[in-house]
Amino acid sequence: MTIHRVDDRDTWDSFIDASPSGYLFHKWDYLHLTAKHTGSTLLRYAVYQGNEPICLFPIFCKRLHGINTVFSPPPLTVIPHLGCVMSRDFDGLKQSKKEFLLGMVAGEIRDEIRRLSPNYLSITFVPGFNDIRHYLWDQCDMRVRYTYTINLDRTLEDLWNDLHKKLRSKIKKEENAGLRLEKSSDVAILHRLLADRYRDPSLDIPPIRLDYLEDLVRAYPDQIGVYHLYDAGDEIVGVVATQEYKRFLLWIGTPRLESAHAGNEYLQWLLIQRAKAEGYRIFENMGANNPDLVFFKSKFNPDLTMYFEIKKSDSLGTVSEWAYLTFVKRLLMTAGRI
Repeated sequence: MTIHRVDDRDTWDSFIDASPSGYLFHKWDYLHLTAKHTGSTLLRYAVYQGNEPICLFPIFCKRLHGINTVFSPPPLTVIPHLGCVMSRDFDGLKQSKKEFLLGMVAGEIRDEIRRLSPNYLSITFVPGFNDIRHYLWDQCDMRVRYTYTINLDRTLEDLWNDLHKKLRSKIKKEENAGLRLEKSSDVAILHRLLADRYRDPSLDIPPIRLDYLEDLVRAYPDQIGVYHLYDAGDEIVGVVATQEYKRFLLWIGTPRLESAHAGNEYLQWLLIQRAKAEGYRIFENMGANNPDLVFFKSKFNPDLTMYFEIKKSDSLGTVSEWAYLTFVKRLLMTAGRI
């Protein structure tokens, strides 16, 4: 087992495309844009067994006021999970082989991280990557995180019947209200609404910079969409951004707009239908970690899916976590860059 840094874009992206656990967040350009906009150094690791890569592992490093940090993903990026991506054949292996490979991957990554000497380490793995024992044995702290997923391998009638009855009633009303859905690459309205939302200190939601969001949409015009829902008077009653890559991810939503319409409810139902019609098998709806959002999102009767975050820090790193998030968020808001 050996570990190397990957310098070839096609090699990296081909592996991510082939793996069932790869997200758009893992793609080459996405990672580099994230490094650029967070001021981080991106390290692209591949772990090999013989000549075959079995795992890719992107890591971001940053030194801030004398404190070394290692993230995957970096904070304040609206990337919910990153970490390692196992090969497309991994899920079909016997458990003994899986455990052997995971142990070797964890060991190789641990050695690389030790060379970076971080005061603070944070890795959030993708849903489905559940064996984090090697990181716990290495004295990392663990936090369980959640996301909502809807299995689209069912009939539209079944999906409809699974909705909360009051939600169905709202959607039926909107079906006759003359609302229309448009897909766009323009992030201006979305970002303006997000900026207003992030200024509420009670919301535990990381901001995203306008130029970062614009760069991502330009880099992935076919995989990142901004959906506007208009009423009959051409007023916007709902806006969301999605990522459409392997699964249909409801990525960034806006707060409820002042309107007589149930815009957010109808918009999400339209997107569920769209995702199913386009052949996606999973509709993922972020927000399950926010107590202000779960009551609304649970009305769509999704599955609650776990994923894991591991952290490790020394005394300097513990202080830096709070300071970094607080300082950077305040700085961005003051500068009007979110």
